[in-house]
Amino acid sequence: MTISTNKHSEYLDPILVRRQYNASDLLQILREAQEHYGYIHSDAIDYLSQKLQLPRAKIEGVASFYSFLYLQPHGEYRVLFSDNITDRMLGNQALLEEMCHQLWLQPGKVSEDGLVSIATTSCTGMCDQGPAMLVNGRAITRLTHQRVQEIGHLIRNRTPLDE
Repeated sequence: MTISTNKHSEYLDPILVRRQYNASDLLQILREAQEHYGYIHSDAIDYLSQKLQLPRAKIEGVASFYSFLYLQPHGEYRVLFSDNITDRMLGNQALLEEMCHQLWLQPGKVSEDGLVSIATTSCTGMCDQGPAMLVNGRAITRLTHQRVQEIGHLIRNRTPLDE
């Protein structure tokens, strides 16, 4: 694939120009690039690698490290269960399995209707209030089986979690 014919150049080039092709702005470039499709396409990574003169592995490493960057499509509701040692000791695995069962999907997958995806993240920033999860970036702490069922019900009914 050549740089001039990359289908992502139309939305990536303005980002790169704005960031002055500065490889030290990689995280911001990836965040902005994701806004177009909701995740970062594989061939967009190739394009950025060529334009920023960075190894593809470095770009993928940055993109896969941060839970707010996505290398695959995700659901309208993105649920990330904290998977650190504290949350594990507090039973996060059983809660994750319960939500997956309730919403009929497997961890790391997107539901057939595109409504929800469930995965894990190494940190939600709420270790002292675990088990915890992020739903579309919103921290939900001190999870119980009842709270997980309530959250799953809200998601299934497309109800904003604030309600």
